[in-house]
Amino acid sequence: MDSRYFASLMLHIMNDGTVFLLPSVLPLVVAEYGFSYITAGYISAIIPLCLGLFQTPVGRISDRIPNALLLRVGIFLVGLGALSILLPQVLILSLALIGIGGSFYHPVGYAYTSKILKDSTSGTALGIQSSSGEIGTLAAFLTAGPLAVLAGWRAVFVAWGLLCLSTFLLATFLLKGEPQSAERQKTAQSNLSLLKTKAAVLIMILFALLGATYRIISNYLPSIFFLQGADIIVADMLTALLIAMGIVGGVVGGRMVDRYNSRTVTLSLFGLSALGLLGMFASPSLALTGAMVCVVGIAITALYPIFYFLMKEATSVGIVGVSYGLLLSLGMLSGIVSLTVGGYLIEYDPRLVFVFGALLALSALVVATQIRPTNGRN
Repeated sequence: MDSRYFASLMLHIMNDGTVFLLPSVLPLVVAEYGFSYITAGYISAIIPLCLGLFQTPVGRISDRIPNALLLRVGIFLVGLGALSILLPQVLILSLALIGIGGSFYHPVGYAYTSKILKDSTSGTALGIQSSSGEIGTLAAFLTAGPLAVLAGWRAVFVAWGLLCLSTFLLATFLLKGEPQSAERQKTAQSNLSLLKTKAAVLIMILFALLGATYRIISNYLPSIFFLQGADIIVADMLTALLIAMGIVGGVVGGRMVDRYNSRTVTLSLFGLSALGLLGMFASPSLALTGAMVCVVGIAITALYPIFYFLMKEATSVGIVGVSYGLLLSLGMLSGIVSLTVGGYLIEYDPRLVFVFGALLALSALVVATQIRPTNGRN
């Protein structure tokens, strides 16, 4: 397989590990600044807001200029933002810079894969790429707790910032630009109307609901466990279980969309997610909650490569950057709404976050009945 693909996976690991680092230390940030969890919800929404605002324009640019350059710019900004958190007075600006830098990878990285692996357009490749981001997030949660205990929560961001800048230097030698022809740019311009088709719009709606569901659970799960009496290391470890299952889910989802009816798979996964979240709400024991975390982790993340694949099929490679950018922006903007709602719910009863997530998944289940069936390709 193309070595550039593996370089892109490496960037995904570092990007997502840093961009989604805040939830792992959120209770400690709240304690230092004296925030309420309502305020923490707004703070948590800064990075998703930047991702929501910038991923679509970045995706549009990626259809016109070399993706390899954009990938390096993105990871550099993420690293710079993480390091700047050392200054307490610029917390908001630091998170915004991480969000702006993080806006580059997802639309550009998935577009890059679609362009350089022209003979490997299956959902499996996108599934592996999706899982690489979960590997980064898992590493963040596994290291954040111990490092925060030893050196404080700011040290967690500094460590990941240094790793991002190291990856930026390494990527300079590994990444090569993909061909950028005037003909493809012209085709991209003419095919933008494909984003208005029923199939593309339906995928956007479902992705927005998926983003809202995953964001509220992944962001508040450490805080929920922490508020229920677990220390920060245990809370992060339990959340790491959700992310570890997400690594499995990304690969499983990619393979499923290659083999089975996309509508049936989507309905099943949204239904399983809703049941798992309701199980977490009603669970009388930590062991059962852990089992439900595994179910939700696999089911939710398995949906991501399915929608990446379906969006590419609904549009074209020529506009894959802007189509993924739009998709991801909607997912992040909807995540802001769910994070804000979650901030209020967690102040009243932390477990209500699970109920809200289940309602989002059930809403997506209803919408997904409109997906046009496919028979798989195997």
